[in-house]
Amino acid sequence: MSRSLKGKKPLLDTNVFIERPVADVTLQWMLLSSVVLYELIAANIDDKRLRVYISWAKFHRTRGTLLTPNDMDWLESSKLVRNLLRGTRSGTIGYVKKVTSAQQQQNDALIARAAWTHNCFVVTSNERDFNKFKPYMKGLDIVPADHFFDD
Repeated sequence: MSRSLKGKKPLLDTNVFIERPVADVTLQWMLLSSVVLYELIAANIDDKRLRVYISWAKFHRTRGTLLTPNDMDWLESSKLVRNLLRGTRSGTIGYVKKVTSAQQQQNDALIARAAWTHNCFVVTSNERDFNKFKPYMKGLDIVPADHFFDD
């Protein structure tokens, strides 16, 4: 693990759960986003899978590791998407090119915000989508799923 990730916990993106099995030990160590749970549950899943996701929610809520967006997270995420749509200046790299698909990235913006505010790193197979947020979130760490699960 790189130095910048030392002491940080992972926050897995939805696509990670869809693409691969995640070991119970990882599920217990990581933080879980309610936005990820929303995306997983809203998909066309069977009742057995729904019970699994509900058990994850209960486990993480009990431990205080279920991250749910609050009013400021929604506000800051909407500003982030707005900045991407307009192509505004960032605090870290200056002008950022317009991202016309940014409106579709509301949930990713909320996941990134959760990782950034809770000192986590995002594990994803869609690095490109999350890298768009980095100019506006100094220190946001993105780890490719293949590297995170590399044995």
